[in-house]
Amino acid sequence: MLKPKAYKLAFLTLLLVCIVQAAYIFFSGSSLPEPSKIISVTPVDTAGAVYEVLYDSGGATVPFVYRYFLIEKTDDSVAALDKIKSSSPFLVTQSSGAVRATLPGRVKLRTLDVVYEYRNIAYYEANGEWKRVKLDLTSDIP
Repeated sequence: MLKPKAYKLAFLTLLLVCIVQAAYIFFSGSSLPEPSKIISVTPVDTAGAVYEVLYDSGGATVPFVYRYFLIEKTDDSVAALDKIKSSSPFLVTQSSGAVRATLPGRVKLRTLDVVYEYRNIAYYEANGEWKRVKLDLTSDIP
């Protein structure tokens, strides 16, 4: 029969292994993949635009994912991708071409596939001023 000291040592060893494994899982957690390319840019007003960005880094068994961002318009696609990396999307879906119409302060969206994430209001900063845009989504899954 093992002594209490041996039980303590086994318990502490297993606890240490669990803590190391939990730290590894926490710190090596998956982050957002890199955007592949900008598919389309739809102006919302004079300063902002909706950027449709393709993420295709999932491999052969994962479908394409499109993320839609509302940011300040820029002509430089590299600068836009850098800004997108630090922004959060208002729509994440498998459907491309979701932007159907833009009205003053409003964007009409329609998807024909899976919607992973959606927010009905988005904000962007232009010239030091925050602007708000309402988003109307119609989603039909065939």
